[in-house]
Amino acid sequence: MQKVDRLSRILEVLRQEGSVSVKYLAQMLEVSEPTIRRDIQELLQMTKLPVKRVHGGLILDVDKGSIEPMFEAKLSLMTEEKRKIATKALEYVEDGDSILLDSGTTAFYLARLLHKKEGLKVVVTDVKIAEELASFPGIETYIVAGHVRPGYYSVGGTLAEETISQFKAEKAFLTADAVDPETGVTNFSMFEVGVKKSIVKAGKKVILMADHSKIGKKGFVKVCDLSSVDVFITSKGGDSNLIEKISELVPNFVQV
Repeated sequence: MQKVDRLSRILEVLRQEGSVSVKYLAQMLEVSEPTIRRDIQELLQMTKLPVKRVHGGLILDVDKGSIEPMFEAKLSLMTEEKRKIATKALEYVEDGDSILLDSGTTAFYLARLLHKKEGLKVVVTDVKIAEELASFPGIETYIVAGHVRPGYYSVGGTLAEETISQFKAEKAFLTADAVDPETGVTNFSMFEVGVKKSIVKAGKKVILMADHSKIGKKGFVKVCDLSSVDVFITSKGGDSNLIEKISELVPNFVQV
């Protein structure tokens, strides 16, 4: 394999997994570890991605707003916090509810719990979440039509937005890449923003789910102001000043 192909493959794995070791890369690419270390050094000089070199490998600096890890990488980040948020979010779901469920890993964890309620109608904007809910015969699941974002499994585009506009759900569960008292709810990519805005409009009650690592960050594109959110469920931690300001803007602010 030529060097340019190795560098491309290293970046591909890094974006998918969030981190990668020198040993793993050497085995996968069938070259020596010193060769991989030289490749990494060259990669760090040429890439614009927020990549950190750590002992034994590379890791994406997910604190930088310019990068959004793919689904599998995000699924391994803040796992315990996301599960706690999902468990709390389930308390806002009542038997017989109609629900709009946003894409993303926190929403995925909530989807795994929805079978505990009866008579639910759930509209989803994520292929992975639709697959998860399809295993529960007691849940009536609808997936919006549109363009699927490779590696992220979310559904977006004008068709998806138009589909969502046909619904009016009791509860809309929204996820976010970044939450700030001044800029509100923002996203790193434009792809899902239209869908997220449609979800906010179509929900009678909007419930935002985002772990505390998202607080204080500012994404590339705005979704909505915090005044559009009825409930914000987050994990414990984060900047206390920002949390106080956010709690004043959202009617029901919950930390778990």
